[in-house]
Amino acid sequence: MSNIFNYFPHVSAACFIFIAGLSGANVANAAEYPSKPVRIIVPSVAGGGLDKLTRLVAQKLAERGGKPFVIDNRPGAGGAIGMDIAASATPDGHTLIMFSGTHLASNTIPGRQSYDILKDFAPIAWITNQPYVLNVHPALPVKSVPDLIKLAKTKPNEINFGSTGVGGIQHLSGVTLGLLSGTKFFHVPYKGGAMVVNDLLGGQIHMSFTVYPVCKPHIDSGRMRALAVTTAERAPALPNIPAIAETLPEYDINNWYGLVGAEKIPTSILDWLHREISKSLQQPDVKRTLTADTIEVVTASRQQFRKHLADEVSKWSKVIRQSEVTN
Repeated sequence: MSNIFNYFPHVSAACFIFIAGLSGANVANAAEYPSKPVRIIVPSVAGGGLDKLTRLVAQKLAERGGKPFVIDNRPGAGGAIGMDIAASATPDGHTLIMFSGTHLASNTIPGRQSYDILKDFAPIAWITNQPYVLNVHPALPVKSVPDLIKLAKTKPNEINFGSTGVGGIQHLSGVTLGLLSGTKFFHVPYKGGAMVVNDLLGGQIHMSFTVYPVCKPHIDSGRMRALAVTTAERAPALPNIPAIAETLPEYDINNWYGLVGAEKIPTSILDWLHREISKSLQQPDVKRTLTADTIEVVTASRQQFRKHLADEVSKWSKVIRQSEVTN
């Protein structure tokens, strides 16, 4: 200790003991994590894709951590209710939130949220990517994205599409298609995905952006026509469906899922969660389940996830500003 005081002559021994005690407490807390059941908030209803993935991840984390990881569904306000709870939680790693690209997108609308996604949350794991499929009712006389754009230019704002709400990725997928192609489509918001699918099947709307597991039986039966996927390249599980980017190179939209917690959670806890989630996602049973739903496992560091969040906020803020989307 005397050698240390040679470098810090104005610091008392008591101060050093206090600092060392704090350091030791942090290490102990991290080593004991989780010390009680962990709550994972899901800002959507039970039974959806995000809920199912979260339950799969929670089961694996419970096996590895020795404590229950409990799902707490908090739907509403485009995810803002659940996000607000998670942002204000005690930063000890025992309250986390699994959210999606659509939750991030909808909360970039000015005035919609009381938190800052980039400042109030600690990124833990970017878990999956999944394309949306652009589907049209078979009565619409188009069989490709170029056909759709050509028709839309002759009927501006007459071809409509449904989504699960203003500002979500399904909505902004249609807005982006219009912005990049120089066309405009009419948006019809719904309160849930099932209503969008039912009205597309019934011909009340012309098109929608839907995850493949939901629309697959209707594509197979011919009641929907799949034009393209929204990702920058064709989805490995859907090689026969073109990407919108083959017509509009800048088009790249993913339905991604990721886990975050309140800012200031100790790094050692964040690292443990990231490491154990990464191990779980490589297990054969997990990969089979996700692949069957055309879900791609993402291998990314926490730093890469943080950059991804920043890129997404920047992208959707620009789209919302250009298209004048408001609450």
